[in-house]
Amino acid sequence: MASADAAIGIPAGRAQNGAAGRDVPDVLRVLLNGAVFVLLWNHVWLKDLSDRSSLAASEDGSLLTQVLFAAAGLGMAAALHRIGFRHLRPLATWPLMLCGAWLGLTALLSVEPSLSLRRLTLFGIAAMLSAGVLLVARSPRQLALTLAGSALVILVSSYLAVALVPDLAIHSAFDVNSDPSHPGLWRGIFPQKNEAGAAMVILVIVGLYVAAAASRWLGWGIVLLALGLLVASGSKTAILLLPVILAITGLCRILTGGALRALLLLGPIAGFSLVSIGSVLIPAIQDAVGALLTDATFTGRSEIWQFALDNILVRPWRGWGIGAFWMTERTMYGGSEEVTWVNTVDHAHNAYLDTALIGGFPLLALTVVAFVLAPVRDLQRVAGGRGLDAETLLFLRLWFLGLVSASFETVLYNGNNATCCMFMMAVFGLRLRTRYAIARG
Repeated sequence: MASADAAIGIPAGRAQNGAAGRDVPDVLRVLLNGAVFVLLWNHVWLKDLSDRSSLAASEDGSLLTQVLFAAAGLGMAAALHRIGFRHLRPLATWPLMLCGAWLGLTALLSVEPSLSLRRLTLFGIAAMLSAGVLLVARSPRQLALTLAGSALVILVSSYLAVALVPDLAIHSAFDVNSDPSHPGLWRGIFPQKNEAGAAMVILVIVGLYVAAAASRWLGWGIVLLALGLLVASGSKTAILLLPVILAITGLCRILTGGALRALLLLGPIAGFSLVSIGSVLIPAIQDAVGALLTDATFTGRSEIWQFALDNILVRPWRGWGIGAFWMTERTMYGGSEEVTWVNTVDHAHNAYLDTALIGGFPLLALTVVAFVLAPVRDLQRVAGGRGLDAETLLFLRLWFLGLVSASFETVLYNGNNATCCMFMMAVFGLRLRTRYAIARG
């Protein structure tokens, strides 16, 4: 193709056809996408962790979050109307549609229907934003430069926060639910050091894409700034996973065979899942993990995983409903004679367990098909037998980040989570590129 009107390769002529295909000026495209990326990466800046109100049940949600996502959703919907919603039709696959339908049904059957419907609406907006940025960006270069600008907003703000308001940007002993190992660890503008660490892994991946697609100096500058904050955050999961992600996806650039790529990608995902959930279900794995790992955070997570498993079996086929289990009155204060610290956590630290809590085993099965297996198939359609271009590699790294993180953090069906949103963008990007392929230079 000679030219394209979107980062995923929609031919310019096709993007302009029809009443809804009017152009959107570049300045509006960049401003909208830039604001969306900053919102998706972090929208709760400089949270005071000494505020004890954060310990209470949070069924009402955050008004600020609702307003910001509603405003961004309206802006994105207007832009997509002008560009043409029809370009999103490749996303209407049976696995994705069934996931959406089951989420809606389980929200209606939730133990807290009104709460689940609000959370589902937020997630739906986040999904639209994650797909929309790919159409709004005029080209891969514009997408890269917009990502770079948004990354610098996050990074510069975080470093300034550490320097100017350290009590709001560095963990201290005054934080409620403070872990003894947290004081002194940086969180920047983020609510918690693990959220900061996860975002920094995303920004390292973004920086590498910027270096390949737009500016080498700008891209590597983002990588170095993100690595500095990642190390200062002390986020063990993020620090461990980053080299794994870069190594595996790097091998995928060299090994072009479909079977080899699938094995490279799915093997570690299955392995991490086995180590995490298997440490609760299988005594032999539990003993092996206990012998190799003395990290108390892993032991603590195993208690949460067991609690989650017990409650999945209470409602195995329809789940509890999206957002209707953790941090609710029922979980925190009811249903048990003895309330422990596990009742007060805000997620299972495992996306697969949380998926089963949301919608039971049917949603878990649909999720594996739609978000694990289908993207591998789409990758093969886009780059089977060939090397990976910069944008496909960006999607691959973000998708792989989401799935290896899923064994230790809740990164699926959570519109408030940066990794979840970038994971969805990657899944949608790989799917859209099976229809709209960027011409190779």
